[in-house]
Amino acid sequence: MRTGQKPGPRDIVLTGKPNPPLSLDGTLEQSVRNSLSKATWLEEADQGAAVQAVLLAKTMDEFPQHRHKIAPVLIGLLSNLGCVNNRKAADLTPADMLAAIANG
Repeated sequence: MRTGQKPGPRDIVLTGKPNPPLSLDGTLEQSVRNSLSKATWLEEADQGAAVQAVLLAKTMDEFPQHRHKIAPVLIGLLSNLGCVNNRKAADLTPADMLAAIANG
């Protein structure tokens, strides 16, 4: 009988090797720089948006009282660059977006 506590008689088995713990000691600017430097799908045309994202992150670090104004813009910009879901918004069709919303 299943109680919802575990997925059946067996525990979950991790098959991959564990990742090292994330270092959260840096600034938001450094985190955005790291994300953008590892985004292999970005092209030369995305450079202006990437620089703007770094400047917005730097502004958030310097003026934390304005985070509520800057954060939505930065999140939207990083999402358009594909750093939120590892895929650029231009690569998604409306049907893909609706499916992603439906799947949570």
